[in-house]
Amino acid sequence: MRSKITLAASLVAATFGLPAVAQAQSMVAPVVTSGMYQPSYSAWDGFYLGAQGSLIGMKSHETNTVIATPPATEQLLGDIGGSAGVFAGYRYQLNDWLVLGVDAEVNNVATQFEYNGLNYGALKWDAAVRATLGYPVASNVLAYGTVGYSWGRFDMSPALGAGSEFTAGGFQLGLGVDMMVTQNLMARLNATWTHYGVNTVPGPAGRTSEPSNSVVRAGLAWKF
Repeated sequence: MRSKITLAASLVAATFGLPAVAQAQSMVAPVVTSGMYQPSYSAWDGFYLGAQGSLIGMKSHETNTVIATPPATEQLLGDIGGSAGVFAGYRYQLNDWLVLGVDAEVNNVATQFEYNGLNYGALKWDAAVRATLGYPVASNVLAYGTVGYSWGRFDMSPALGAGSEFTAGGFQLGLGVDMMVTQNLMARLNATWTHYGVNTVPGPAGRTSEPSNSVVRAGLAWKF
């Protein structure tokens, strides 16, 4: 009799225990790998090439280059102008919150330095190379900051005569927003500030120029 009771108890335990074991197994946490959090598609990976137009606010601290009445050793010159150019770059999305990239541009500039209504020179062209650090605020919108280096060609000949041209370089900081309008068409809006340092102006000794500018750009690019 005792063996029959033991056998019956074993059958009951087996009958009701199997679902419990299965339920316990289903509750085991799944194995998580870093690859599970990587997006299967990034709107930002790859090369792009585009064209842009810019609004430029120029200023320059000049020493011994401005003819003024009464005479002035130092003067601050400025003007607002524009530019048109091309840009290109490459981006790589590391994860769902970080996009790294490099960006370059070349522009033909139409602006000048003015004092008392007189033209004392102009920035003729500029070029820049930048590193970008971006955050996707939406699946097709990227906010980013930039740090880079810019070169500019300055022509002071309207006031100082032929041979008063020089090329200057300086650090550049910026912020921007890019948006993928379609899978391949990208719209851009950004702004930068550049300081070109203190430069010796060719000619008589003691003439220096310290230009800087603030630029707002809008452009369209094709992403490959």
